[in-house]
Amino acid sequence: MRSIKAITYLLGISLLFTACSGSKKLSNSRTLLNTFTEGELSYKNQFRFKYLFFEAHRLKALEDYKKAAELMEQCVAIDPLNADANFAMAQLYMRLDRLEQALFYSNQAHRLDPLNVWVLHSLAQLSLALGLPEEELNAYKNLVKLAPSNIDGYYSLAQAYTRNNQYKKAVAVYNTIQKRVGVAEELTVMKERLYIAMGDLDSAVKELQDLIDEYPFIVRYRGMLAELLQANNFHEEALQIYRDILSIEPSEPRSNIALAEYYRGLNDFEKAFEYLSYCFDDTNFSVELKFQILVNYFQLAIEDESYLKSLYSLLDKAVIHHPLEPSFHALYGDMYFQKNQSNEAYSSYSKSIELGATEHLIWSRCLIIGLELQKYSEVISLGEQAIALHPVQPLLYLFTGLANTINHQQDKAVVLLNKGITYVVNNRPLKAEFYNYLGDAYHSLQQHDLSDESYENSLSIIPENPIVLNNYSYYLSLRATDLKKAERLSKQCNDLYPNEATYQDTYGWILYKLDRFIEAKEWLSKSIENSQFESAVIIEHYADALYKCGDKAAAIIHWNKAISLGANNTLLLRKASDGILYE
Repeated sequence: MRSIKAITYLLGISLLFTACSGSKKLSNSRTLLNTFTEGELSYKNQFRFKYLFFEAHRLKALEDYKKAAELMEQCVAIDPLNADANFAMAQLYMRLDRLEQALFYSNQAHRLDPLNVWVLHSLAQLSLALGLPEEELNAYKNLVKLAPSNIDGYYSLAQAYTRNNQYKKAVAVYNTIQKRVGVAEELTVMKERLYIAMGDLDSAVKELQDLIDEYPFIVRYRGMLAELLQANNFHEEALQIYRDILSIEPSEPRSNIALAEYYRGLNDFEKAFEYLSYCFDDTNFSVELKFQILVNYFQLAIEDESYLKSLYSLLDKAVIHHPLEPSFHALYGDMYFQKNQSNEAYSSYSKSIELGATEHLIWSRCLIIGLELQKYSEVISLGEQAIALHPVQPLLYLFTGLANTINHQQDKAVVLLNKGITYVVNNRPLKAEFYNYLGDAYHSLQQHDLSDESYENSLSIIPENPIVLNNYSYYLSLRATDLKKAERLSKQCNDLYPNEATYQDTYGWILYKLDRFIEAKEWLSKSIENSQFESAVIIEHYADALYKCGDKAAAIIHWNKAISLGANNTLLLRKASDGILYE
């Protein structure tokens, strides 16, 4: 026990003597703790330096860079020629975006420790950020000299040469790398781009050819060469390479597309689609690229129907291989929509929506076709879903509101139309349509003041809208309200759009309500002549005018004819039965 105590005591004395012994030379060690300046540093300063240095790094780890920098500044003040402290100061100033000060301290660290690769990295990065190309290049040159076995340093130097438009020097550096690692895609691509930037196409081609020679069975490299040649108008050479690729890998997509485009340019559509068929039979071929090809050919098919047969064939393949892809079903819908095949278009759009399509246009077209096909309940259901997806798209409110009006749900229609109109911006015709449909809905609810106001708002935007002119004037005549205004509006409508049976019927009926029976009979007769099909309403109106003009027998014949066309209202039945006009 006693001997151990003695040893401990002597060890303590020895350590105390060493700590107080005065100066310490600059260590050859690369640690953060033992690199002190030449000359004397007191034990107190050494201890304080270490404490501040560690505390600054602790704060840096906590991302409190400002406080860390304040402490590191004290370290530099204690030992200004300490390389580690200067480098740490530079790193903190970089974090604080004080780049010029960071560069100053990086230069100090490099002067004090010229063999430190991290200092050189810092110098290069700061020089780049501050727009000092020569300083950046010098830093990377020194880095390569210092660590010649580090390939990353050569890459950084080549990139620096490239940024400074010294392309030949960049190529030379890449060649140095290639001697060490061999022919590689990354190196080839970088050199190819540099040769293209220098306008040296032959050297760029040679680089790719060397890559192909090294890896002859990687067809992608041949494709890269073909693309380069094609981009520089060497089309025949490029096409031959594409054919070579297909001899190795028949379904390779880019080559098939390139050859398809070539034959399309020669108007050989059959050959073009033959190559595209390979792509569309390949389930691994990009769905997005398939869709883009189909869209391009869809536009061509609109202009030239010779594309249609092949387009349908490709689209069939796309749907067969990707049955759950909504975009292909939507494209079918677009094709049927263009050809006015409403049932097929509606079915395709509905399928696309069922599979998750969210595009506003798909929903809008589905709704408008649904209205055309009189699928009002379905349109209402789809419209509510569409509005939930696109709550600020006014057309969705318009179509859904119209479907509700026709489906005798006018209260819902009014709510939808009034909300939808608030989203109409810089589209006066659309706003006029909203007012038009609101006029119809309010009329059905017998809210006549609001109906009239809506029609007036619509006409204030588009005064010559025939549907509004006709409906507004007709509803006024039914209520026997302001018949002079009704006559003026209806006359304007007929002047703008003559020989329209519906508009002529309205005008004739207004004249009838004004007791101008002979004129009414003439206009109603014109309406019957111009009708594409026999209308019970128009026939009944004409019969009433005949009766007022004293032709009772003809009136009875036409009342019965209206009944035979499906009209069966009580007054009409009594008129035909009794031969008397009831109003």
